[in-house]
Amino acid sequence: MMRRIIGTASLAVLGLTLGCAGVSVKTYAKPAAGQRQYGKVKRVAVLPFDSLAEGASVPKAAGDVFLQEMLSKGTFDAVEEPRYVAALMKKLKLRNTEELDREVVRKIGDELKAEALVLGNVLLYGLQKDSEVTEFSMRANVLDVESGDVLWSGETYVTSSTSVGEVLGVNKGPSPNDIANTGVKSLVSRLDRDFRHAREAEVERMLEATKVEKAPAAGAEAGAPAAAPGAAPAPPKEQEGEEILLQVKPK
Repeated sequence: MMRRIIGTASLAVLGLTLGCAGVSVKTYAKPAAGQRQYGKVKRVAVLPFDSLAEGASVPKAAGDVFLQEMLSKGTFDAVEEPRYVAALMKKLKLRNTEELDREVVRKIGDELKAEALVLGNVLLYGLQKDSEVTEFSMRANVLDVESGDVLWSGETYVTSSTSVGEVLGVNKGPSPNDIANTGVKSLVSRLDRDFRHAREAEVERMLEATKVEKAPAAGAEAGAPAAAPGAAPAPPKEQEGEEILLQVKPK
């Protein structure tokens, strides 16, 4: 009886383990320079997510999870929600983020007083063809509103796997929403990590640049002309003053 109980427990654990999602995240961060490009980003605006996948609610759901995770991480001081950005995009007659150019990016940033824009695009969502495997993929970009350059870009891909427990009917596998949530949370975690590291590297480079600027001044002081050999040392300031007084003192 004990052996059977142990075997059943092991099977349940195996089913849970094999049913977990496989997550892949790839990111790019613009190299930190000797100027404030990451540190200046305090307020960001999240634009409504686009989607290449089927389902009108997919991009909104992914965008909502992305927003919640960003707020919980505290990567930025303030985050403008997509619903407010959507009103501005409608005013500017923009149907999607593919119509953005540098001028429009700058204009949105000025209107919302944001230093960066966050764009998202859901690439895959649902079951693989002729398979029970669920997959999800999305890409996100952070644009500097001043230059229009991509500060950060990341892409995540998540798949589920059919577990032994699912085959035997012991447990249910993760739903498409569970898979999508896993992918979005993983992507935001990398965004938070990359931004914090970039800010630290940026500060270090700025400190190094400051030290280099101060170095020539220190070298100039050290390179002052030395006294000629055999010359009398310059008198202290107080002594020099006394000699001058003695010279002008009336007899």
